[in-house]
Amino acid sequence: MISTILINGRFLTKAVTGVQRYAFELLSQMDILLEEPEYRGLRLICLAPPELAVFPAWKNLAIRRVGRNRGNLWEQIDLPLHLQGNLLFSPANTGPFYVANQVLTFHDASTFAVPEAYSLAFRAKYWFIFKNLVRTARLILTDSRFSQQELARYLRVPAERFLVIPLGGDHFQAIQPDPAILQKHGLSPKAFFLTVASQSRHKNFGHVLAALQMVKSGIACAAVGGSFQQVFQHNGKLEAKTLPPNFHALGYVSDHQLKALYENALGYIFPSLYEGFGLPVLEAMSCHCPVLCSTAAALPEVGGEAVLYFDPLDTKSLAAVIERFLPDQALRADLQARGYEHARQFTWEKTARETLNALIRSL
Repeated sequence: MISTILINGRFLTKAVTGVQRYAFELLSQMDILLEEPEYRGLRLICLAPPELAVFPAWKNLAIRRVGRNRGNLWEQIDLPLHLQGNLLFSPANTGPFYVANQVLTFHDASTFAVPEAYSLAFRAKYWFIFKNLVRTARLILTDSRFSQQELARYLRVPAERFLVIPLGGDHFQAIQPDPAILQKHGLSPKAFFLTVASQSRHKNFGHVLAALQMVKSGIACAAVGGSFQQVFQHNGKLEAKTLPPNFHALGYVSDHQLKALYENALGYIFPSLYEGFGLPVLEAMSCHCPVLCSTAAALPEVGGEAVLYFDPLDTKSLAAVIERFLPDQALRADLQARGYEHARQFTWEKTARETLNALIRSL
């Protein structure tokens, strides 16, 4: 007998962020697992909106365009009409709110914990969907024990309502690096820190610049992502004249460029105040890049004993870690080795297998 599980493929129409990365890597590994004997009685079909133009190269996981609407209307109206009583898996934080025969992934509680990072309309939508589905859906998955506790607290349900399945971090292994990004921005190998620029306050970008100015080492800093002007308008404290002389705003980069940056950075600084998981930490580790990491939220779960931690609310704490890190080649080599081995524990194959087994139990 063949069992069918349908997948909410709305994520395929959006730009790749952490949520879309999760969904794509997860389903790509599920596609491979379907070839194993224990899953041969299982059929997965990804239902996608009509505007989908590019289809992932999956062999066993089918993709089917359905409906006429787009965006939220497609997810709430068109998608449910095509379920035909089958279990639905929604991997990207949202799903049709009145479908109870559904398994969802809620990645974190950031819309409740850091509301200033989101619009009122966005928060209202997520509150409505989360509050309804956390009580009616068959199962809710999340990425970390931290997110499990946060979701339970904000949604006022038992923590046992959420099944924790950590993410994988090995997706960069198959990516070919593009080192031209270094020459384009005048970056010398092992002579710059890498970080992420964001206008969201909980990403804490200004903390990195303040600490580097305090250290006065002259080492370069490259920041990827975000609109640089908006970052400083939002933070409201840093002006262009106060920027470190060796600061490079790279904007959004491709995965190929990002891998080259990870591989050639002296270290990766992750200063976030709130993360439901912290996938970039694993990405950096898997590319042999030592990580200097905030102690906030789920990050200690992800970084384990393989990173250097600092207090994200104390600029002196990060400055002290940088001053310890820069002259100590043995420390950097140790972090590089331990980080790589630590990251190998987090694979998408493991995430996909645990998720697939949870879906089967929910049939």
